[in-house]
Amino acid sequence: MSLRAGLVLWLGCVLAITLGLGCVLAGWHAAGSVRAEMQAALVTGRLSVANSIGENTESRELRHLVATFDGNRHVRAVLSGRPGETIAASVLQSPVQPVPDWFRRMIAPALMPVVLAVPSGTITLFADPTNEAGEVWDQMNDAIRSIVLFFALSVLAIYWATGRALAPLGRLSAAFGRIGSGDFAVRLDGPAPPELTRLAAGFNRMAEQLGDVEARNRVLQDQLLTLQEEERADLARNLHDEIGPFLFAAGIDAAGIQPLLQAGRTAEAVERAASIQASVVHMQTEIRSILGRLRPLSFGDTGLADSIGNMVDFWLDRHPGIDFVLDVAEAGDTLPEQTRATVCRVVQESLHNAVRHGDPARIEISVTRDAADVVVRIADDGSGAGAGGVTPGFGLTGMRERVRAQAGSMAIAALPEGHGLAVTVRLPAGAAA
Repeated sequence: MSLRAGLVLWLGCVLAITLGLGCVLAGWHAAGSVRAEMQAALVTGRLSVANSIGENTESRELRHLVATFDGNRHVRAVLSGRPGETIAASVLQSPVQPVPDWFRRMIAPALMPVVLAVPSGTITLFADPTNEAGEVWDQMNDAIRSIVLFFALSVLAIYWATGRALAPLGRLSAAFGRIGSGDFAVRLDGPAPPELTRLAAGFNRMAEQLGDVEARNRVLQDQLLTLQEEERADLARNLHDEIGPFLFAAGIDAAGIQPLLQAGRTAEAVERAASIQASVVHMQTEIRSILGRLRPLSFGDTGLADSIGNMVDFWLDRHPGIDFVLDVAEAGDTLPEQTRATVCRVVQESLHNAVRHGDPARIEISVTRDAADVVVRIADDGSGAGAGGVTPGFGLTGMRERVRAQAGSMAIAALPEGHGLAVTVRLPAGAAA
């Protein structure tokens, strides 16, 4: 059942109960009114008869007295002689319209007849509520019609008002359906009650944020595809430029060893073997480098300090002239796995950028705890950003997105005197990160 139908049904039940109680109360008052009317009619009739008879009243005059009650609406008079003998009886006024027996029985009072002694017998006055009940029946019919009309109009008004008030909920439901299908451009507008206006404003903010997230996700997906292509091209270049020539040279040297040995030129064969060994060592180094780039970042039993130390060793082997200074707090190993992975990725990308673009002589790496945050700082004394500033490439953009996903912040600033850059990242250290 819809909310609108439920509200109308509930309010309709309340009105119906009110209508029933009103009818019961009206019937109770009507019964009291009929009783009072009948009692008053009997008292009036008794006084009229008592004032009209005397000791010498003749039978003809008594018949005339009874006839005066003809057409009375409430009292019927009967002149009796001997017991069981009716000499004369008045006729009540005929009711305008018939009254249902159940209604007459419901409101008719049980009143004892009034018996008055006369010279030739008795005059008995009977209260008859038929006409009074008919009058009350007419009044109640009019009242019930008015109440039913009011009930119907009230239900229609409630149905219209609830439909108008709940119309924004229909638009909200349709908007949620569009959100579920991926349409984040939907917005709610139009007149609505204050409560639903606030709800619509919250929905619009949610839709806007979801749209922004969707746009960022599309950008990140494009960047991921571009990075994958660049990584494949880089690996292909390394395999072609660093391993391919040495494999070719090792093959040539291996093919020339046997003829040299057959010719007795042992010294030259030894030189060829040494050259093959040098080529293999170079290829092993390059393959380890490629495997290090391809291997997913996983700590296992390795701590944060050791993981960052391995990165430093990697670059130190290739650039022994750079002075690396490492300061990692011991509390770094208590960080959540995802936070530690983000720290390592920030350090990895920052070292790559510093060595590749800055030609530094000294790189300082620090991971410290500051209140509830982890502060990661990588500073180098290289050439800095230059006049054009820092170019936001894919690596830098990816690093920013990683930090933002951890509810952190990242800042890149030039060091004093324009020598070098410092990357500072703050990440929440708790599980809520």
